[in-house]
Amino acid sequence: MERREHLTLTFHSPEVPKIKGDRRYQRPTLPANKHPSASMSSQRRQQHVDQAHIYIRMLCGSLCSFSLLMLISMSPLNWVQFLVNRNGLELYAGLWTLCNHELCWSHTPKPPYYLQYSRAFFLISIFTILIGLGWLFSSCLPSRGSMTTNLDLKVSMLSFISATCLLLCLNLFVAQVHWHTRDAMESDLLWTYYLNWCSDFCYTFAGIVFLLNYFTSRSPTRDQSITVIPTEISRLGFGPVTTVSPAKNEGPRSKMKSLNVKQKNLPKAGLW
Repeated sequence: MERREHLTLTFHSPEVPKIKGDRRYQRPTLPANKHPSASMSSQRRQQHVDQAHIYIRMLCGSLCSFSLLMLISMSPLNWVQFLVNRNGLELYAGLWTLCNHELCWSHTPKPPYYLQYSRAFFLISIFTILIGLGWLFSSCLPSRGSMTTNLDLKVSMLSFISATCLLLCLNLFVAQVHWHTRDAMESDLLWTYYLNWCSDFCYTFAGIVFLLNYFTSRSPTRDQSITVIPTEISRLGFGPVTTVSPAKNEGPRSKMKSLNVKQKNLPKAGLW
């Protein structure tokens, strides 16, 4: 049989700091936090958090602006297509556009006034989101940055109000179409009408993000330099709790220890 070669195994033992005077003890080395934010001051960290809130605010403001432009551009177009059952004639109408045919709804308001209510809610939605965007972009100015308090909460409420008014506008427009085309015509909603629903979803999403941004900006940031003083409570959750500070209680304890030492030494002295 062939002789096996002697293999030497070496184990790597990293050097760890030792306590002076005790060679057997080795202090465990904890992993160091090498993240860049670990050595960052609390003021610098708070500045980064504020910048993140501003970026989120501007992103939602841009989304609301895009939805507003899309809503305004779709308003003068046709939203619905009518098909006459007798001769197959195609007619088009919208929220602000009216066809000249006698079968379309006329310029004279008629009950139940679905179209008029729909137009009113459309205008309220436009004006509400314009006010919110005005507050939002005016806060970017250096002189107006700190004048508007709770900006995220206010813009969030305005976004929700605008989305609700636009939702009522679209539903009332559909009610107007169904009421007008009961017997003589059939209706088909166009893609311009569905784009308005996209604007409504964008307003709602922006309102939710604004509200979350408001809650996160109000939450206090943890400062590692602040020391927490522990509170003393009883073990079982009830009973007396000592309220004497350790500094005041140090004197009586030292007296009690000295008395105990004297009592122990008295018998020893009697034996001698």
